[in-house]
Amino acid sequence: MEGDFSVCRNCKRHVVSANFTLHEAYCLRFLVLCPECEEPVPKETMEEHCKLEHQQANECQERPVECKFCKLDMQLSKLELHESYCGSRTELCQGCGQFIMHRMLAQHRDVCRSEQAQLGKETSPDPGKCLSITVAAALSAHLWP
Repeated sequence: MEGDFSVCRNCKRHVVSANFTLHEAYCLRFLVLCPECEEPVPKETMEEHCKLEHQQANECQERPVECKFCKLDMQLSKLELHESYCGSRTELCQGCGQFIMHRMLAQHRDVCRSEQAQLGKETSPDPGKCLSITVAAALSAHLWP
């Protein structure tokens, strides 16, 4: 069975002998072995591969980083889980009265402002004007009489 396979000089993989010539020509021309993980990677994406696959692993997982939603400092190792939770929290949009997830808030505000502008209304209510919370349906009439 060993005679049916050959080892590629570039990627060091066992390749079926019938496909070996074609495989090795392609492999030598387009692929390189990553020095870190020894996996074959396309030459043009090697830099990106190293950054994505290996640089993060070399970073200190205990260093403090800031949550992009609540600005709280926490360990890098806990950031992904925290931002998943934190980004799912909701906040009341003052423009339309809907509850919007934090991770969608910036995009929503752009859309909400453009919709308010199309309706000919103010794009940002005066926060000192009213501190009461109203039902979403009555919010527009309440803030923009």
